[in-house]
Amino acid sequence: MSLVQIIFPLLMMIPLGQETADVRLRITLFEVPSWIVSMTWAGPSKDGGVVGTTVGGNTTWSFPSEPVFLQNQLPGNSDTEQITTAIRKHMVYSCIREQMITVTEKTKLELVLDKQTAAQKVFRQLAEGGGRNALRLAVETAWQNGDETGIALRVWLRWQDPFGIQEIGDQLPEPLVVDRVFPMKFGRTSLLGFPSSTSRARRSIFWLALSAEKTSS
Repeated sequence: MSLVQIIFPLLMMIPLGQETADVRLRITLFEVPSWIVSMTWAGPSKDGGVVGTTVGGNTTWSFPSEPVFLQNQLPGNSDTEQITTAIRKHMVYSCIREQMITVTEKTKLELVLDKQTAAQKVFRQLAEGGGRNALRLAVETAWQNGDETGIALRVWLRWQDPFGIQEIGDQLPEPLVVDRVFPMKFGRTSLLGFPSSTSRARRSIFWLALSAEKTSS
């Protein structure tokens, strides 16, 4: 597995005089790697022989090139199994079944977005055998009402294709792959998925499980 670095600059900006509650944001990162898989079902035929059906393909082939946002998909207290199941169901297509899709939880953290966290940085690193892949995020609350909040999220992704020609040095590009405000209902979990590259043949799909709740008034 690769080395995944996650940097969260927290850029909370609340206009003077606006009364808002602190927002507790839970973020969990999952990865769906690219695999070529196949599965065969066999059974007796009418003439006494055996017939079978084989399905399979690349597990990440059908995912779109643009980010996918599944708003308020799950309860806010959803566990890893529930989130994994939702990701698999979304990534199923004609040649791929749910059980063929590998979903790995990479890391998680919890942030309280308030005035005191402005300009702070939280750094997390998950080492699993080396590599230089990195995921960098900037997070702030864009707006808030009684039931919902808007989370402004920017994501930069640095990706080294594990099957391609390995870059020497530290020259990998770090493009901005997500730059949007995502409306989220308090007490629900939303899922944000995006590909590691535009190459459908060899890429991972990263998913962020995002859950927000009020912490004070």
